[in-house]
Amino acid sequence: MHASSYENMMRCCESHVSGDFFDRRDFIVVADLGAADVNGGYRAIFSHPKFNYIGLDMAAGPGVDIVLSDPYRIPLADAHADLVISGQALEHSEFFWLSFAEMTRILKPDGFLFLIAPSAGPIHRYPVDCYRFYPDAYAALAKYAGCDLIETWLDDRGPWNDLVGVFRARGAPRLPRDRKSDEGPSWRPGLDPAAKTSGFNAPPEAETLQGAAGYLDVLRQIHQDLSPSLYLEIGVRNGDSLGLADCRAIAIDPLPQLPLPLSDDVRVVATTSDRFFAADATAMLRQEIDLAFIDGMHLFEFALRDFMNIERHASGGGVIVFDDIFPNHPMQAERERRSRAWTGDVWKIVPCLREYRPELVLLPIDASPAGLLLVAGLNPQDVQLRSQYNPIVRRFVLDGASSPPAAIFERADALSPNDARIGEILSLLRAARQERTDPAAQLRNWRQTAGL
Repeated sequence: MHASSYENMMRCCESHVSGDFFDRRDFIVVADLGAADVNGGYRAIFSHPKFNYIGLDMAAGPGVDIVLSDPYRIPLADAHADLVISGQALEHSEFFWLSFAEMTRILKPDGFLFLIAPSAGPIHRYPVDCYRFYPDAYAALAKYAGCDLIETWLDDRGPWNDLVGVFRARGAPRLPRDRKSDEGPSWRPGLDPAAKTSGFNAPPEAETLQGAAGYLDVLRQIHQDLSPSLYLEIGVRNGDSLGLADCRAIAIDPLPQLPLPLSDDVRVVATTSDRFFAADATAMLRQEIDLAFIDGMHLFEFALRDFMNIERHASGGGVIVFDDIFPNHPMQAERERRSRAWTGDVWKIVPCLREYRPELVLLPIDASPAGLLLVAGLNPQDVQLRSQYNPIVRRFVLDGASSPPAAIFERADALSPNDARIGEILSLLRAARQERTDPAAQLRNWRQTAGL
């Protein structure tokens, strides 16, 4: 299973399971057709005790609870499962319409069926690879099986370009998607591990912090030099960085904690960044993003997706700033949080962008507590990262180094927060935006003279 498939299943659960569907049930039966753990599976999404997860596949193996003797007969009773899911399996079914009909047979009248299959990508036999799917295919399947297709989207992240469909029984009641509560949904798939801030027992050296200037001071200067018209922030915390904006601002966080009222120019959206960009971005932004600050989930693939999504809505003279690119201790850089000071593996975004987007201007800054990365030269039309998203995530997460090289801890290539080149590039971009000129050629010339 590839990264975008897992993320799309998370999106299905966040949109349709998290909230009333989850709250109104004492237990939830999940039947997963094609559940073999081949480079990952969906079981982790349904780890809450309320879920009874049943993995089904044609052969025994990790993640499989029931081995099918007949690929077109699921040994479960009619209307047995609250959720029926299948990802990256339908293309391997010779008579996929029969497989789909079985999935609808075991689905409860008020349940959901989440289906993910590739619309592109290379041949990958398991043991056969027969089909690729387009949106009309899911509409045809719903017509064939007598159910309703209530939502579908085509993911443009390559190489698989997943087609995702959400199905329900014909005429099933439609529940509200979100539980209306100050506390938010009682179950949320993929809750940010950064939300845990107590109970750590890391050694003192693992809590080391350093930097030539505080990150808020650096961000304040960036705001002043760039003078953005629209500021976007992912990961609000207590609102300290959001309060630096002196312009229209949008902040995204599933669990924002803001003790003070905000100005009328600031809008906080209590959702995940993935969901925001999938559903709300175009309507809410209404203009290009001039400055963005990424401080959300401290994991490489989340940071990469946030960058791709923001760049698509950014101005050519805009800037994206990453937090947490310089962990100060190996424990801080682990993907599973064990220390109060925690950066995760966001540091990998630097070598990733340097390799796949060499035309970008990357300025690592020696800020406290864990460094900043200023990225300029944005191109909303670029598709390099998106078209290779799954191989990139596999390379940097599954196959890449688990611990940063010494140069990261030493901040070997970090610029001082007072380095004149930071102000120079921000002034260049501000002038290009105000004069409505393309900054690309100016950035290339500046890069040569700046020695970067």
